[in-house]
Amino acid sequence: MQKKHNYRPNQLARGLAANKTNMIAVILSEMDSPGNIEIVKSLEKAAEKNGYQIILCNTNNQTEKEKSYLTLLESNQVDGAIFIGGKLVEGHLLRASFSPENNIVLVNRLAEENFFTSVLTDYSQGVYKAVGHLLDQGFENIALVGGEDYNLIEEEKSAGYKAALIDHGYQINEDLIFSIKADRKSGYNVFLEIIEGDIIPDAFISTSELTTIGLVEAIKMGGYFIPDDFAVVGYGDNILTSVIDPPLTVLSEPVDALADYSFNFLLKLINKKMKDQQIKVLTPELIIRESSISKYN
Repeated sequence: MQKKHNYRPNQLARGLAANKTNMIAVILSEMDSPGNIEIVKSLEKAAEKNGYQIILCNTNNQTEKEKSYLTLLESNQVDGAIFIGGKLVEGHLLRASFSPENNIVLVNRLAEENFFTSVLTDYSQGVYKAVGHLLDQGFENIALVGGEDYNLIEEEKSAGYKAALIDHGYQINEDLIFSIKADRKSGYNVFLEIIEGDIIPDAFISTSELTTIGLVEAIKMGGYFIPDDFAVVGYGDNILTSVIDPPLTVLSEPVDALADYSFNFLLKLINKKMKDQQIKVLTPELIIRESSISKYN
């Protein structure tokens, strides 16, 4: 009968009847983050391997959008949800976590209360490594070009930067810490601002891919050389950062591990095989290339 009339059973309707859809929502805070997109790609592979499909939702860091996407979970249209990035967890998501039927995993997102199973990148430790590497290379005036102040992940990176300087016996100079939008234009403009300042750094740590591209462009347009005039360490080992010349030293997020842990945690929640919340913390890898190697070493 089904073949005769070319009938295809509706997966969602069938899933609702069985109280399972084999679909999960992946809710992104920022679609234009190359790092987030890489995590989504890895999640999609993990989902397909386990017979699941993903619904991709972009909130653009807007609370109302996140609330609307949360209804997918609360109305049982998906079996679970993975939230990637974003601001500190707000009340609507916290309330949703109180229901045992709402299977939620956070990736690189913080909550004041430990009600969520989470997979986190140790951003602080990553930047700590980068600062130590630059100091070992003889660079002493290291500028941190980070994201906007409200971003908790950026605060973690700043904390790692400060801790590394202190542990290596250096004082923290707040004039070398810059908080800007994570885009190409802001990365370009911040270099123009820095070069006109009283303190000129000899090295930069940039905490987003787009910012790094703008920063490198500005350095080159100014007639300077990397790393002879300025060393650069970027964030994220992907197609954007791979085109930079000279080859860029980067802090590489463990993208595949973030995806695997978060998906496997979600499966355990869906199948009621997790008794308590789980938190997994992963450390970025410092991949050293030409952009941060001192010619004097």
